Amino acid sequence: MKPFVSFVFALILISCTSNSAKSEPVLSPSSDKTTLIEEIQFLKDSGFPLSPEFEISSFPTKSRAYEEERKKYKILIKASSKIRMLSVYIEDNYTYLSSPRIGKSKGFSFDKGKILEIYNREPILPIVEDGRAFDNSLTGISFKYSNGILSEVACYYHFDPCDEKILLEPSGEIKKVIKEKQSCKKGCGNLVFFRAPGFYKIADNKVRVRKEPSTKSEIITELNKDTPIEVIADAEVYEEVFPHYGTWGKVKLDDGREGYVYGAFLRAPAEPDVVAIREKAEVWKKAKNKK
Repeated sequence: MKPFVSFVFALILISCTSNSAKSEPVLSPSSDKTTLIEEIQFLKDSGFPLSPEFEISSFPTKSRAYEEERKKYKILIKASSKIRMLSVYIEDNYTYLSSPRIGKSKGFSFDKGKILEIYNREPILPIVEDGRAFDNSLTGISFKYSNGILSEVACYYHFDPCDEKILLEPSGEIKKVIKEKQSCKKGCGNLVFFRAPGFYKIADNKVRVRKEPSTKSEIITELNKDTPIEVIADAEVYEEVFPHYGTWGKVKLDDGREGYVYGAFLRAPAEPDVVAIREKAEVWKKAKNKK
């Protein structure tokens, strides 16, 4: 019987003033970059900025550890030989929090090659007296999968669902919409820590392309949902556009002009189409109310 391999992948966003340092890689990159393991391919299709060391075609057969520090990121990979699981943890390093693991965070979890969940969490103010956020004061959008297929879209407030929970059939059609008891008092946003170069689609209608990476910058043009767009660089400029928080992507338009699109309004191939799902949910609710 072939041994299962456990693979834990943690990514922590560190402050912009940190010095870059890189340890010796212990995971062997694939010589054939066209055959990545399923987990890594999913991350790549989610706009994840992969290092060459991560582009692997098979799990390591022995326990391994890999750590890397960049200008804005700290990456830790651990692998063992128990059961094939992989998780990714991305975190904003709040300068005003005494504990670095309570900031804005995004997570991916996999089991035997299949995506299980993508979550977004953000601490809810106020901060307690010792400078730390309440441990149970987190909010954000969450995506759950069954056998690698999206099955649930829900918003959370204090770890409990808020507003609506949308359940999906394997075909992508709406199975059920559940009205939750509490409201999402802080909205239901997405956290976008990076936009790796590549091809994306515009995630909503009338998305503005700006001259500089700021909501105060001059508008170059507006693009409608599902318009293909090329991201040529991550601007590494972060801004809160309620209820979202994230970086800006530097984009190239069809006419050759360059500009910036806010990261939450760019959708990578593996990312759920939240706007389309919510539109289907509204149709489902109207049909149910007519019965």
